[in-house]
Amino acid sequence: MPDDARDPLADVLALLRPQAVLAAEVRAYGRWSLAFDRQPAVKFGVVVAGECLLAIHKRAPTKLRAGDVFLLGGPPAFVMASDLKTPSRNANELFTAARTHVVRLGSARDKPGVRLVGGHFELDAANAHLLVDALPPFVRIPAGEAIPLRHLMPLLIDEVRSEQPGRMRALDQLAQLVLTYALRWLDAASGESKPARTGWLRALADAQIGAALRHIHACVATGTSLPVLARVAGMSRTAFAARFKALVGQPPLAYAISWRMSLAKDALCTTDRPIGKLAFELGYASESAFSMAFRRVVGCSPRAYRDAAG
Repeated sequence: MPDDARDPLADVLALLRPQAVLAAEVRAYGRWSLAFDRQPAVKFGVVVAGECLLAIHKRAPTKLRAGDVFLLGGPPAFVMASDLKTPSRNANELFTAARTHVVRLGSARDKPGVRLVGGHFELDAANAHLLVDALPPFVRIPAGEAIPLRHLMPLLIDEVRSEQPGRMRALDQLAQLVLTYALRWLDAASGESKPARTGWLRALADAQIGAALRHIHACVATGTSLPVLARVAGMSRTAFAARFKALVGQPPLAYAISWRMSLAKDALCTTDRPIGKLAFELGYASESAFSMAFRRVVGCSPRAYRDAAG
């Protein structure tokens, strides 16, 4: 029996290899507004001091307070501001032009003052959708519920300002911890402050479907079946299949195939393992069976996918 303690969250993060890109520390005073362009990845930020508004098009603005952490998954353009009537300046242009790691808006004599630290995660392009599609468009983690994150913030801020050797490595590791803690918070039991998740991230919070997900991730090489997954979840086949689809967004075996294909795409891009060997590692009886399944899901053969990836 495979180890059903497999952690799908760790599996997905390992597959995506998130690289943190820290933009800067922002110190804003008085009335100010920053406009952020649409991004394909995951944006994150921390309110170090003060408070401000974050507004996404066609959504009510959210007030962020000191200690809050926020994530935006594949976000559209958005604005962060002291008030939404102040004309916006382009954030990307300001960060690019900054000569230091600190961007200043207004005069320190003006009140109130706000300090922010933010950036984004670059994800493996082939499988970025696994995380981006599972995240809500906007996640605010209140300061009172982000105690592990709050302990990380002084270290993150110090490294943003630092010129010490290994700065970028330290920033990347700290920011990845921010992402992991934030996803753990989303994976925790639902409450009024928890936004709706979708896909596997939502399903992990369910004891029965979460157990089935862990089993799928542990059984890539051997495969599984609907009766086995229902038994792992402690449910009838019909009830399990319906609940799995409602939470994950696709049937159990379709998810299992999709996860195999995510692993296959990564291996084809990052290794030179023979396709036949890869097929057996992913639980297929032959290279031809794997190639047919890959073409059906991805739209081309494994060899063509590898060639296109260079």
